[in-house]
Amino acid sequence: MTEPAIFTRAKTRRPMICEDEVQFLAASYGAPVHCTFNIQADEYIRAYRWRKDIDRRAEVIFAIQDTEERIWLHAKRHYPAHIFRLPSGGLNWDEPVIDALYREVAEETSLDVTVERFIGVVQYRFIAGERVATFASYVFHLKSDGSHPVSDPSEEISEFRPVLCSQIAQTAADLRNLIGDRKGWGQWRALAHDLVYEHLSG
Repeated sequence: MTEPAIFTRAKTRRPMICEDEVQFLAASYGAPVHCTFNIQADEYIRAYRWRKDIDRRAEVIFAIQDTEERIWLHAKRHYPAHIFRLPSGGLNWDEPVIDALYREVAEETSLDVTVERFIGVVQYRFIAGERVATFASYVFHLKSDGSHPVSDPSEEISEFRPVLCSQIAQTAADLRNLIGDRKGWGQWRALAHDLVYEHLSG
């Protein structure tokens, strides 16, 4: 499952988006869509995005498609009751994207996967008054062997659910329509699901 990394671990922090690395991924797995979104940061987002101890430069998001053409979503115990979403995981400061992808898939699902497509690089600008915090998602379409995902207990995943590709649009809508203290989080998380739905629907 683990592919050798062309980009080895760096001795210093990598940038959030390394253009040479993106070009390597594009040559290997297809040219990605590039998107940038401005997001008004609510209290929930401000509490996280402006922390001084953030331990990741970006994240990977992965749409794992099984042999029945379904996409695996997951829920965690602290999510709102009806919310499922695509799995994601942090990209360490010195870690190549492809290494993070395979590591996170193993930790969150234990599935044997292959990369079908490098879907996109999504940049976010979280805005709170005159302050701006940035973050990025590297989004991938993967294929699995049809096994049921099983997560590492430390991931706190409470349930997996397979859905049809067409249902990813509803997943995005469910996230976008959240209210309360998770409203901003849901609107942010919906954006990558929109991109995956557009890719899967052709």
